[in-house]
Amino acid sequence: MKKVAIIVDGQFLLHRIRDAQNTTQYPDLSSQYNFLTNLINEKEEELFRIFYYQGSPNKQTVEKPISKEKIDFSESKINKYSSELIQDLSQLDYIAMRLGETMFRGWKLKEPVLKKIREGTIKDTLKLTDNDFAPDFQQKGVDIKIGLDVAWLSNNNIVDRIYLVTGDADFVPALKQARREGIQIRLIKIGNKKINSDLLKHADFVSKLSNEDVNIKSSKK
Repeated sequence: MKKVAIIVDGQFLLHRIRDAQNTTQYPDLSSQYNFLTNLINEKEEELFRIFYYQGSPNKQTVEKPISKEKIDFSESKINKYSSELIQDLSQLDYIAMRLGETMFRGWKLKEPVLKKIREGTIKDTLKLTDNDFAPDFQQKGVDIKIGLDVAWLSNNNIVDRIYLVTGDADFVPALKQARREGIQIRLIKIGNKKINSDLLKHADFVSKLSNEDVNIKSSKK
């Protein structure tokens, strides 16, 4: 039996499952957990642990971009969703939760609004409202935690395979080290969106999952 660790970028997985389910709602806890545990081939593989990386919910109070009214992010739907997800997921079998920071970088135009501006449908940008903008958040500290865990797993020969559920290539040096130590790297490609070419170069296998595959794996157990 091959022992497997699954490395998961939480934000990446949330968006990919949501895309597969063709919904604006974030997936529930069971959808994510089922998807991850169903990646394992139980006939030849044994799950060691699922390392789940997620930015801690941002709890800042900032001004809205147009009205300058105060908004408390701790009261937002995504904040409450993230808090519940972290709390509940960390209590499930095999899960090791790794938390980074979620930094507020300012406000950005929502994609539909930006598209209308480019097309000329919206000509007077002075008429934009707070609802035309979305907060721009960025995770910090997640990549380095992934790199450290990959290095620890490989240097101590804890697992035979590492499954990667991510689209970020910042920790490629750790992947190189893992392969030098004899660890097999399997990259999980979800849907039609492209994966960073550096990740593809340093993976032994690529599992390409269609949106239909994602839905099946998310509901199996």
